[in-house]
Amino acid sequence: MIIRILKSIVSATAISILCAGFATAKTAESTPPPVDSGFSFAVFGDSRSMMYLPDKADQQEEATKLIVDMFNLVLPEKVAEEVVKKDVKLTYDPDSGELVQIVMPFMSQSQVMTLTVDKGWVTEASVEDVKLLPGVRRTMFRLHAGEWLAREIVRDVETGRAKFILNTGDLVWWGKQGNPPSKNPYWKLVYEDILKHMPAPDQQMLEAGLPGRIFPAVGNHEVWDDSDVEGLLNAFPYLKKFGVSDKRLVYKFDYKDALFIFLWTGKYDYRSPTGWGATRPTYEEQMKELKQWLDEAKAAGTHKVFVAFHAPAFCRSGMGPIPDDQNPHKVLASYAKDLDIVVFNGHVHTTEVYEVDGVKYLVLGGGGAEQDPILPGRSHLKVADSYPKDLYWKGQDRKEDYNYLLVDVKPGQKTKFTLNRFRPWSAEPFATVELFGSSK
Repeated sequence: MIIRILKSIVSATAISILCAGFATAKTAESTPPPVDSGFSFAVFGDSRSMMYLPDKADQQEEATKLIVDMFNLVLPEKVAEEVVKKDVKLTYDPDSGELVQIVMPFMSQSQVMTLTVDKGWVTEASVEDVKLLPGVRRTMFRLHAGEWLAREIVRDVETGRAKFILNTGDLVWWGKQGNPPSKNPYWKLVYEDILKHMPAPDQQMLEAGLPGRIFPAVGNHEVWDDSDVEGLLNAFPYLKKFGVSDKRLVYKFDYKDALFIFLWTGKYDYRSPTGWGATRPTYEEQMKELKQWLDEAKAAGTHKVFVAFHAPAFCRSGMGPIPDDQNPHKVLASYAKDLDIVVFNGHVHTTEVYEVDGVKYLVLGGGGAEQDPILPGRSHLKVADSYPKDLYWKGQDRKEDYNYLLVDVKPGQKTKFTLNRFRPWSAEPFATVELFGSSK
């Protein structure tokens, strides 16, 4: 009797275990594989500070020489010397002997810029146009605005809100004030504000071949008095893994079924301030490579493509857009029926948004540099009636608007674009704005 009971218990137990096993197997079979939740990244541009100058009264000659070098970017050397001697005034505190203010010409003969200086750094800049708007100073630069952006974008990476960061160029003023250029105060500022706070790439990024958290397009300021881009490559040594060198300033990578492309529009030429004057490689060579990369994306089934280059393809203010004969829009638009292409630009220090022939363009020049398109005569360029409409300002005058973009990418879903902005003059200084509505 006892043996029969034990056998019954064993049999029942075996059946229970067997049934549980079938149930577990069935549950495992019916549980769908984990869905790729996508990823997010941040984008900003033109975050460079204004000049850092030797700030003691006994260093005035050195400071003046650096200002001449700055004017020499747009003027012949002798003319630059005469302009600085005649029209630039440096004011020093009589007690401390420290430089506290600079007054100088700006973009035209009627524009006068006043710079506030502390410990050698320009902390604020305003401009008065004595012809178009006499008596009114417009603030167009605040050092703390760039500090706000750096702090926010770092926090987004630290908390996982953004996986990595793209930059559209002009992280620094120039490479001149340091030997080597990577030791100058501007790269040190980038390090202190952003680089030293960046967490190491996670395992997911490393497996995808991404050895860093920040991926910049090269701007004209990165090569200003640093033709070998020593400062850039020292700050981002992992760019060499993508083939970046002093002779090649373009690269690309793939991440989670999205393609990221970085082109180079060249150094600054005052005769064509937004021209594509690149030689490493040339415009024609870059367009050939761009087509190759886009063809590869189509063949691989990669649908989302993000392209970053410095000068803007479309722009209604400031220095304007890349000239038509050097503009990559025709190449990009020819792929828009097959690929979802988004372009990030900078160079003109404002924010503008366009959607042209199926391609989305964002001018993200509000990263912290002086915002000269807010000035009279520079806020609206004369363009044809058929020129694409700016979807951000929508015809309004531009004002100070420091910002960065968050991009949320999910497979099979619309890409989401969220602009986080700081408007110091506004009753609502901090705001979050959704752009485009979305993108398929």
